[in-house]
Amino acid sequence: MRRDDSELIERFLSGDPKTVETVDGWIRQAAWSFRTRLFEHWEDVLQDAHLELTRLLRTEQFRGDSSLKTYLWRVVNHACLDRVRALSRRSMQGLDGLEHFAPLTSAPLQGGKQELRDLLSRVLEQTSKDCQRLWRMVLDGYSYREMSRQTGVAEATLRVRVLRCRKRATEIRERILQESENGSSP
Repeated sequence: MRRDDSELIERFLSGDPKTVETVDGWIRQAAWSFRTRLFEHWEDVLQDAHLELTRLLRTEQFRGDSSLKTYLWRVVNHACLDRVRALSRRSMQGLDGLEHFAPLTSAPLQGGKQELRDLLSRVLEQTSKDCQRLWRMVLDGYSYREMSRQTGVAEATLRVRVLRCRKRATEIRERILQESENGSSP
């Protein structure tokens, strides 16, 4: 390990304010490209990266194969990617944005909502019966555990199926929208 890195680590772990400020600046720079994707989680991720770097340095995980700054960039990028992935999984598992697949109602919808209803109808017509059944259960508020009991399919398998149905419905929706932009009819 380079001597200057070793001294910097020692000062950082001892809590030297100037060194901590320098390292926090490096963390901010390393995470900068993720700031828009992490938006409201930005400060939390910076703190997580700081804590992870501190943990790794305390447990002597840094071997000095690269400079400390290079190592820090890798640690920060992994922390950011982990958070982005976690947020992505959470939104998929929570099925945020499901309003595009909401059940059709007989009540008239306001403004552009009729277009959304028509689009929804066209998408649902092109999805499999299995996907339609899974969507109905999700929209009715069933947990994956309840869905598993009702269908006899493992929870993990149901999660995968719902995600695949969502992906397929999104592909169908995009194709329909693209066809309508190009003036084609379905």
